[in-house]
Amino acid sequence: MHDEILICEDAALHRMARLCNGVLQALQVERCASPSRVGSIYSGRVTRLQPGMEAAFVTIEPELQGLLSPTAGPLPAKLRQGQRLLVQVTRDSVGDKRPQLSAVLGLPGSHLVLLANRGGTGLSRRIQDPASRRRLGSLLAELAAGIEGASLLARTAAADAPEALLRDEARLLAERWRALQAASSLQGPPRMLLQELPFAQRILRDLPGPTPSVIRVASADTAAALRSWCAVYRPAFAPRVEHAGDGALLFARRGVDTAIESLLQPRVALPSGGSLIIEQTSAMTTIDVNTGADSGSSGAALTANLEAVAALPRELRLRGIGGLFAVDFVSLGDSAAWRQVLDALQQALEGDGACGRVHRVEPLGVALFTRRQAAASLAEMVRGND
Repeated sequence: MHDEILICEDAALHRMARLCNGVLQALQVERCASPSRVGSIYSGRVTRLQPGMEAAFVTIEPELQGLLSPTAGPLPAKLRQGQRLLVQVTRDSVGDKRPQLSAVLGLPGSHLVLLANRGGTGLSRRIQDPASRRRLGSLLAELAAGIEGASLLARTAAADAPEALLRDEARLLAERWRALQAASSLQGPPRMLLQELPFAQRILRDLPGPTPSVIRVASADTAAALRSWCAVYRPAFAPRVEHAGDGALLFARRGVDTAIESLLQPRVALPSGGSLIIEQTSAMTTIDVNTGADSGSSGAALTANLEAVAALPRELRLRGIGGLFAVDFVSLGDSAAWRQVLDALQQALEGDGACGRVHRVEPLGVALFTRRQAAASLAEMVRGND
């Protein structure tokens, strides 16, 4: 499999695309005018308590408040108005919604994550090999014992990482945590204590799966910076980084710009002639499943529904849509066929990792589910306020 990462940064947008055998599988877009705050850590001040919501508003910048609620992790005991608090942004402002904050601080590396103010260790569920789990469990217990007031988690990439690399990364994360603690006592809130990595480095740090075949970068300066960064933090990636000679045309010549235009349209064609219509509103996203020309048979209805189920996770992931979803499937008279469609939908969404459980609304034949959203959607990023 040819696994290709494309990174293009210009004056308006930062973009990353992942192509597997030429097919777009992942896409991330960030507006330069409003870079993501997700992952950044602030010294904030509790401005207002919301007892009915079990939440609090925390000022993290002079003109910006975030919402601290249990949905992003447990709250500190006995919160009070005016209290100083270290918080981390877990979701950017989306529309009229404030940034979401967590009091559980995570310092991610490429292979490990340090969780502040928590004990113990943990392993990614995707690390399934028993020998790897035993090896990592023993190593993490040793490394975490030397970090006061924090725990260590192994990311999926840690499964095949050399022990020396994991030890070095744990040391760097511990130093970052101690520096963060020292900085928090130097000046009062609100202020940023730790800013997330730049776009390109953040992409490669969090990149899941095997080492890509090639990492093509539009900017020569960014490519050089990435090679230097990878040499320290993701050594296997360093020789794969190359400057793409086509520069700003990097996405266009590989069909990514055309794919993005398709993702901005509501209609998605299905293999057997049917379609999905995906429409966003402020309250929810509705998805209408339609059959093709052969709309009268039960077989065509089941085929269209199953093809829709197969297409949905990729469409939602690439479009960056979150919130509440309502899927209006083609009507099926057979209850066994309905169960087949709903089971297939639940299984498909579990692979996405960001979706909740599927619920069927009787007798309408509508399926409901939710999906986490950490940033603005692709349409909001590309179109801005247009």
